Amino acid sequence: MSKEEHYGGLKMKFNMKIIPIIIFAFAFIMQIVLLPPWDTLTYDGALYINIARNLAKNPTSFTYQGIYMMYRPPLYPYTLSLFYHFIHDPLTQLKVARVVSAFFFALTASLVYLLSLELFGNFIKGTVASLFFMFNGLALTMGGRELVHSEFTFFYTLAIYFLYTGRKRGEPHRIYLAFISAGLAVLTRYTGLSIIPVFLAYLWLTDYWGWVKKKEYCIGFMLFFLVLLPWLYLGHLHYGGYFRPFKIANRVVTLDKPVSVSDFLTLLFNDVGVVLPALAVLGLLKQKQDERGYLLISWLFIGFIMIMIVTHKETRFITFLSPVIGVLAAEGIELIGRISEVVIARAGIKNIKPWLVTLALAILLIIPVAQKGFDLKERWNSIGVQESHVLKYASEKYPAEKLLVSPSLYTMAGFYYPKAEVEMILRRKSIEEKIARGYYDVIIHENPSVYLNILTSRKYVKVEEFYGGKLEIFIRR
Repeated sequence: MSKEEHYGGLKMKFNMKIIPIIIFAFAFIMQIVLLPPWDTLTYDGALYINIARNLAKNPTSFTYQGIYMMYRPPLYPYTLSLFYHFIHDPLTQLKVARVVSAFFFALTASLVYLLSLELFGNFIKGTVASLFFMFNGLALTMGGRELVHSEFTFFYTLAIYFLYTGRKRGEPHRIYLAFISAGLAVLTRYTGLSIIPVFLAYLWLTDYWGWVKKKEYCIGFMLFFLVLLPWLYLGHLHYGGYFRPFKIANRVVTLDKPVSVSDFLTLLFNDVGVVLPALAVLGLLKQKQDERGYLLISWLFIGFIMIMIVTHKETRFITFLSPVIGVLAAEGIELIGRISEVVIARAGIKNIKPWLVTLALAILLIIPVAQKGFDLKERWNSIGVQESHVLKYASEKYPAEKLLVSPSLYTMAGFYYPKAEVEMILRRKSIEEKIARGYYDVIIHENPSVYLNILTSRKYVKVEEFYGGKLEIFIRR
């Protein structure tokens, strides 16, 4: 082996194995250092943890308060339940949920690098793409939260990676893994169903209908269905139909507050800034009508459109597109770099290496992206703080087996009172009858406007209020 071949082999090993490990370690440590404080908790996050607790006791009990919650995707709670077999303290469970998200965030950061290396064969561009993913406000924030988005983004990106590399290398087993990963993405978040239109658009643009005749894709779709089958069967057993989890999930989103596309874009720019989207647009302009270009265009446009047609939209819903935005941003940086090289050459400046220009631009432009990312992460750290303090305080001072709370506190109350029966303050005769006979041990009211018969029943006394009366605690006389 010549010295050049030996050097080339070492360089390839470094690019393919060492750099991804470095990126993973950096991303994971960054998220661990930046984990949110204990007192910020989301409604959805508390629900996932509550479900995971029950799954740790019974792997088919996808429930909260005895009610099946199959309109929520299963994979993240099942992942958490693996740890909850031996971790029972609520705040430790919360930390575990966040560390799990941080782990998948770090895996995705490495995967973005590896995918970029396959697409461009350039480790600098791969590193830049990974950095733009890591500091994207949505990925950065969700990467440390007790929510599904980080795990979902990983499996969605993994499916894209395997599909592209399977076709590029002519390895059918990678295509099979792509469809398995796609199924796992759907089980992590139901909007993962958008990956099938992404696959179809990409295959049609690159191969028209030729792919239909290839057995690996038929086997792939069968594997995709087999991954979903256990969940579909549980839906049949416990939720009233094979596809009812998807139907109810769609209904819940439809009934939530409508958000127009223009309002969504305004929120998006507020969360991630304009630099990152602008770079991604430049990266799109650089794409050609080839395998690589069709992949990136299908991934971004189909994924984005599928979120835009949903009635209720939140910016975090497109976290799964952060990897392709990072890749396109790296392309945008290269485009600016090429233009800069021409300008530098015409100015008569010599001895400046092109990769240095690209690297300098990346560092310069990633600063405002990171700033917006840290700002968004900090804003999320204020969610649920007051509620957490009050509920934790109440759980320590006022133990309860039966709890009545405002709807906004329903899942968080279960988090802090893990063994209690929790019900919501609703205008229902059954609730008023229970209040009248003093059924509940403790009642916690947020933004009280509907007291039902809590005050008139003479069964309860208000013992404390917090934040100017925003939260009130009643106990049975």
